[in-house]
Amino acid sequence: MPAARGTPPASGTTHSALAWKLCVSIDSRPRAFRPLREVALGTSTRLLGPTKGGWTAAKGSLSRWKPDAGSRPDSLTENDRRTAEDVATRFRRALRDALLDDPRRFGLRDAAQEGGARLITVLDDLRRPDPPMLRHLDATASISPQDEFVRRFVDEVGGDGRLIVDAATRRAARRVAERLIVPGDPLANTSGRVTGELFCALYRLFFGELVGEFVHILIAENVKLAVPPLVLLDPTDAVAGFVADQVVKVLPDPCAAATERQTSRTSLADVARDLLVETVTEALGVSDTGVELVA
Repeated sequence: MPAARGTPPASGTTHSALAWKLCVSIDSRPRAFRPLREVALGTSTRLLGPTKGGWTAAKGSLSRWKPDAGSRPDSLTENDRRTAEDVATRFRRALRDALLDDPRRFGLRDAAQEGGARLITVLDDLRRPDPPMLRHLDATASISPQDEFVRRFVDEVGGDGRLIVDAATRRAARRVAERLIVPGDPLANTSGRVTGELFCALYRLFFGELVGEFVHILIAENVKLAVPPLVLLDPTDAVAGFVADQVVKVLPDPCAAATERQTSRTSLADVARDLLVETVTEALGVSDTGVELVA
């Protein structure tokens, strides 16, 4: 089940595209109760979605979906799970088709490669003893060490671009950082070190979240959803979560690639860098393998 995202909309209200632009502010409340805060994205132009039939069909499927009253962000009914999975696949295909027509559309490919390169550097640093990112996390009294870490991580991985695609990159970076501070993950113990296995999991997670967040923004900018009273499930959140999960399933694994190379002289970070172009291509569904996107 994809992790719950964002704040559930008020019952009986219509989604506002403005409300879902981006939230990069961090606090210690559970994610489901964090208000999304709008930030300047460097453009006053609405992000238009693709124009082909696949996009229209995806929008129609989402607009017709009326979630069951029993569904929750972290617990969908079987019917809603099937619907969310299907709608997510439709949106991935529509995005894929748009990028095949124009590989530079939205700036998504470049943003993914640049963000991925920054992510690899940060995760590699966190594998080393006494990484700078973990120093003096408690130096500021007004922010907790966990929130300060997330802020640093987002700053380093998310970059300083002001376009909508950069907003999606920062949201993906934040979700990766938050996975590092939940109980049982490395920053919750005394060493704070990122293992090789975790490096590979977070590498793939980032690209899944990036595509999921971008689809989330595309939907918010182009689809108005009327949420029935008493329904707690946000369809846009659910679809974005399934998009992310679907993307992760098709991505190359740096750990597996490193094992196949059977050499200790090549670092895991170097392997991940070698896989970066392939990873972005697979994440966006534009590889030349001819394999159809599947859920």
